[in-house]
Amino acid sequence: MPRREIATSTLLIGHSVLVGLTPLVPVPLLDDRLRAYFERRLAREIAARHGLTLGEDDLRVVGEGPGQDFWAELRRGALLLPVRLLLRKVFLVLNVKRASDAASTTYNRGYLLDVALAAKEHPPHRRAEDVRAAIDATLVDTPHSPIATAVRLSFEGSKALLRQALSAFVAVLKRLGGAADEVDLARAVRESDEGGVFAALVDRVREAVASVPASHFQALEERLLARLRSGD
Repeated sequence: MPRREIATSTLLIGHSVLVGLTPLVPVPLLDDRLRAYFERRLAREIAARHGLTLGEDDLRVVGEGPGQDFWAELRRGALLLPVRLLLRKVFLVLNVKRASDAASTTYNRGYLLDVALAAKEHPPHRRAEDVRAAIDATLVDTPHSPIATAVRLSFEGSKALLRQALSAFVAVLKRLGGAADEVDLARAVRESDEGGVFAALVDRVREAVASVPASHFQALEERLLARLRSGD
């Protein structure tokens, strides 16, 4: 069985790289909340591929897990001032392992979510909590993922691109001043790649992922579906 079409898609790899950048954003709270936003957006887009519209609560569960809506807090102004102050001066420090771990985890979860949705293992047929638990348990059973290795090696070999992409992303966040909603951020992400640096980084990761044997993806899918169908 060949790997799924989504395996080397810009949708999955692009969002995974974005999530990989978030641990490098040197602003407390904002890094985690940006990650949650990109994870939730990826889950929404994967669902759309299958003609599905998941509710916001289900998206949080399958995409990021339970948590508060950071963007609602920003709109209320609760965290606006601290974020604006922290973004005035930031220092970019590359931690390739943290970045690649975040990216590969997002990739694996996104791939398995696509598997679950294709098998109709999703709300309302299945509780979102059950789907997320099955995905997480399947990944725990795969501690030495070749995807993690592929992403790490591509990041380590692309440190200049990684730094440039991060610099452009943080520059956009500075311009927004912490006051962005999701529409603003989506536009800002596009604008931050005017030089094609982010696209080049995505292509590097795509090449690395394409080298992972199809048998790995097949085994991953089989473990997830067996877990879902057994109810474990």
